[in-house]
Amino acid sequence: MSERWTLGEVFVLRHAGFPFDWLEGLGFTEGLRSEVAALLEDERALVEAVRTAAGEDAARTVREALERGKAPSLKPKYGPGCAQALERYRARRASLSARYTEERQELRRRLRERAAEPSIQEAVFFSNPAMYENVWSRYLEGESKPDNSDARRVERQVYTYLQRFCAKNETTSFFGPISYGECDGDDGSDVRVVPSGNTRRRTFLTFWAITELARAVARERGVRPYLPLRPNPIFKVEAGRASCAPLKLEVALSPEAERLLAVLPTAPTLDAASRALGLPVESVERLVVPLVKSAVVLLGLPFVPNDFGAFASLREAVAALPGSEARERWLSRLDELERLRAAFEEAGLAHRRELLQTLETRFTEYTGKPARRGEGQVYSDRLILYEEASSPFRLKLGRRFSEEMAAKLSGGLELSAAYGDSVQRSYREQVRDVLGSEERPLDFLEYAVRLRPDQVSGSRFAPVPPIQLDEDLSRARTLPEDFLGNSKPGGRYALPDVCLAATGGGYEVLLARVHHHLLLWSWLSAFYPDRARYESVAGQWLQGEPAAKGLVGLAIRRRNKGFYVFPGRRLVYSVSDVLDVEQGALKPHDVKVLPTPEGPVLTDGEGQRLSLYMPLDDFNTYPPFAALAHPQVLHAKLRTQGRHLPRLSIGGAVYQRERWELPTTSFSQVSGMDLLLAVERERRASGWPRFVFVRSTTERKPYLIDTASPFALELLLYLSRAAEQLSVEEMYPAPEQLWLKDERGRYTCEMRMQAVRWSEERG
Repeated sequence: MSERWTLGEVFVLRHAGFPFDWLEGLGFTEGLRSEVAALLEDERALVEAVRTAAGEDAARTVREALERGKAPSLKPKYGPGCAQALERYRARRASLSARYTEERQELRRRLRERAAEPSIQEAVFFSNPAMYENVWSRYLEGESKPDNSDARRVERQVYTYLQRFCAKNETTSFFGPISYGECDGDDGSDVRVVPSGNTRRRTFLTFWAITELARAVARERGVRPYLPLRPNPIFKVEAGRASCAPLKLEVALSPEAERLLAVLPTAPTLDAASRALGLPVESVERLVVPLVKSAVVLLGLPFVPNDFGAFASLREAVAALPGSEARERWLSRLDELERLRAAFEEAGLAHRRELLQTLETRFTEYTGKPARRGEGQVYSDRLILYEEASSPFRLKLGRRFSEEMAAKLSGGLELSAAYGDSVQRSYREQVRDVLGSEERPLDFLEYAVRLRPDQVSGSRFAPVPPIQLDEDLSRARTLPEDFLGNSKPGGRYALPDVCLAATGGGYEVLLARVHHHLLLWSWLSAFYPDRARYESVAGQWLQGEPAAKGLVGLAIRRRNKGFYVFPGRRLVYSVSDVLDVEQGALKPHDVKVLPTPEGPVLTDGEGQRLSLYMPLDDFNTYPPFAALAHPQVLHAKLRTQGRHLPRLSIGGAVYQRERWELPTTSFSQVSGMDLLLAVERERRASGWPRFVFVRSTTERKPYLIDTASPFALELLLYLSRAAEQLSVEEMYPAPEQLWLKDERGRYTCEMRMQAVRWSEERG
């Protein structure tokens, strides 16, 4: 029996911004697909006739020619049966070719029509303005383009955006809206979709843009005397020097510099320090400059980074400065940016194009920095704006339904806990081996430096080791929840993404992904009206679970729009900016890492054991930090020795979609109708559904491929030519199982839910 897992009463609903029907309508008709099946049957009959008449080598030659789209030549001695089979094949192929050309032209027209939708244009513009201006708008100009390689490249790019908008549960603006759901307490076993009553957008300046504005303010000579001066907590100040041994940094301190550092706790600006020391501001600044250059002291304008109001916090910091020309000028600039941002939030596409250009011009003028960055990077804010939008949907889950779903998920969560134990044990052993004979306690920063990435294993695309299963040709398989053993007893937390697949009699449950996180107040909370209720979902476990007592949040600099607010103690380990100095946070030398035969152990100054909470997925699979984490719950990476992995279920829920591995050479050398035939051969042989997600070895994110769409096949061909291997995974829930609907059609969706396991000793 599995341990009892419970689900939080509030969860996040993520869904695609556009209906799946829009994507489905860009595929060939059922009639054409039937003709493809008939042609492949004629192809099979021809190869079989040649095999009967002339043997296996001749049959192989004919089959290879057909797969390359070449008409095979048959020797007269093969007989009339082969000639007749070839004639039937040629006639069917000619008929199919004509129909393919006709339907492809119609689909090209339909693709262009869909791309011209005002909402799609706006989505592309905000997702990637350069793409919109340089490709999309030109694609929509004038008459349709000739069907050549350039046109196919553009159509592939257009389709790539559409498959993202219609089939991915992302979270960006109105093309990836945020909603919520509640286990509402009613004694029901249903899933109810109700109106959210809140469809709006919130536009924000990105964190990196606010940071650059703060730095620009700090460069003003008239402002600098009043900026906060903060000692860098990673340095230890002793007589005549400030040092950070782990980083091999040592800075000599003059008596004057020591006196300056001594007064900073009560006089934390150049102006205040000059008065406390009885020195002119210019003299104090000459003392400060080398300390700032060596990072012993941090000088800068602080603002609240991990909040929706980061920009307002920056303005408040500027407003709090003493009156000066620079202060008034910057307040005027920030107010102008705020007016432009607010106008952008309410504007349509045409006005947004103008406003974004004005905003970017002003930003560059004020900061001296380009207004766009990181082109093509994943998980990096490229513009100076980002936006979230609320969904028109909200979910209400009956109490019985929630309890039944939790019971179905418990088996997969238990397996994930056992897998997490195994992975974490390997990380601890790996760290133990790198530390070698080290026995003394290490400051946390020293530990982090000693265990840098070149000392431990890990990979950007495959950070956790897979579990290899034997080859299994069945379509579905059920694994016992103790397949990987049993996890250690005690409290656990996880943040699973859960999908429901509608069936005639209810719903199948998919445990799509397990994140080792808590449902914290974060960027996903942008439209939830009750912060206390939202935070209580994780707060109840943090306050009542004995295993949560020593949990400490690792303070990580915000990198993009994503921020997470851990409600307990935090540990600072990397300090390079005034924003990194958190009031009340544990410093690197406040905690110790103890080497033990089983691996590293984290303790506080009183010797009490601690465990790390990491807000970012990347750190959950970074061995030095993961070795010190709270017992992990990780989605097991189940793979097979061969090319096929059946759909795997555990404890009443699907845990892994059906999956296939194939070399890219399967269809990388053909195009047009022959590409359709090549994919259809592979699809029929392997048993793929029409819609699959494909991931290449060179891409971090998967793409939805409609095997009946010429544009999706061009995308598949593009992926094939850029990689050595492709992974193909069934779309599940399948299109016919989508249940979130409105007048436009059906939407893919998932629920991000807090799941917790309690210790038996909980009072």
